[in-house]
Amino acid sequence: MNKKKGLNLNDVREANRLSVLRLLATNKMMSRAELARHTGLTKMTLSNLIQDMIAENLVSESEQLPDDYQTGRKPVLLMISPHSPCILGVLIRRDVLTTIVSDLTGNIIYKSIAEYPLTLNNDTLEILISEQYSLALQHTSRPVFGTGISSIGPLDENKGVLLHPPEFGDVYHFNAVEVIAKLTQAPVLLINDANAAALAEKLYGIGKGCINYIYVHLMNGIGAGLVLNGKIHTGNVGQSGEIGHTSINFEGPVCSCGNRGCLDYYTNIHNLRKRVATLVELNPASRLVQLETPTLADIIDATHEQDPLAVQVLDEFCRFLTWSLTNALSLIDSDFIIIGYEKSVPGCFIEETLMANINNAPGFNENRQVSIVHSSFGANAPLVGAIAVIGEYIFSGQIKLTTE
Repeated sequence: MNKKKGLNLNDVREANRLSVLRLLATNKMMSRAELARHTGLTKMTLSNLIQDMIAENLVSESEQLPDDYQTGRKPVLLMISPHSPCILGVLIRRDVLTTIVSDLTGNIIYKSIAEYPLTLNNDTLEILISEQYSLALQHTSRPVFGTGISSIGPLDENKGVLLHPPEFGDVYHFNAVEVIAKLTQAPVLLINDANAAALAEKLYGIGKGCINYIYVHLMNGIGAGLVLNGKIHTGNVGQSGEIGHTSINFEGPVCSCGNRGCLDYYTNIHNLRKRVATLVELNPASRLVQLETPTLADIIDATHEQDPLAVQVLDEFCRFLTWSLTNALSLIDSDFIIIGYEKSVPGCFIEETLMANINNAPGFNENRQVSIVHSSFGANAPLVGAIAVIGEYIFSGQIKLTTE
């Protein structure tokens, strides 16, 4: 009986410790009084927890003052220790491989970007990932909590496998988790890039405190991550949110996935470039004319500079995306959408256009207004998500805290 009681007390203590750690990781710095208010813990209980966490190099005190500090007694702020274990992240995109070392707050300590070899297959991808991961390990002397791999899909997250991503060389049934597990004793997790981005917003970004939202990732293709009832929804094996391969024209052209009239067919960069080419004669002064292979970011930046050609192309892009999002919102009771993409010129053309299209769509509930905002992390959200997936496992107790 006493043994069971002791176990329960230990469980409660660990849960309290993880609550404190999550608050410090997602708020950067807090005072003991703030932590007590948020956790409901007594001063003595909290003091004992903090003392132990400082001794374990998980937490440290900072002399930095809060932004709103004016006069009076100087508060002691607590933060994630600069000597605490780190998290490694790997982002597998179609164009480059990115490897990072981060702390629990999502602060990136080291980052490297590598291009793929001309011949890309399972063997060459394994060599590149192993080289870049080993290099990242050399740039930190801190223990490693775990490694998150954020990747283009389709994936089997349970098995840690990239199935057969389109337009990604001859990579087929590539076990990314197994490759990295050979180089570390810490846990390794694989997650779809859009799901990772949604998780980054939930843990570190503007999704904090939001129960239901859709994250839409715009890169070479379109993917979506779903947060439902406060939890990331990845499906059985991590293939939920493939909004790019939902049909908006059942009699349309065949997509690379084999389906007809997919959103991705109309909005992928290859077809956007074709659309630019067909409109060039009417817009010879467009800045896009000077670019041999304009990217989506180029089109977005040109739109924010009021380039008429870019505005027309991006407006059509948003019209296609509107149809898919309206369908998704008919299934998911959410009024918040986060859009992540790369841009260099300030502007919110995509967000404003989509909001107007959706909220004014025929048959859309007039009492339901959808808010659409740009991602806290822009195009880097899937990269931050590689850190967030490990963070979530730590804060939920699925990865045990260790400083060894």
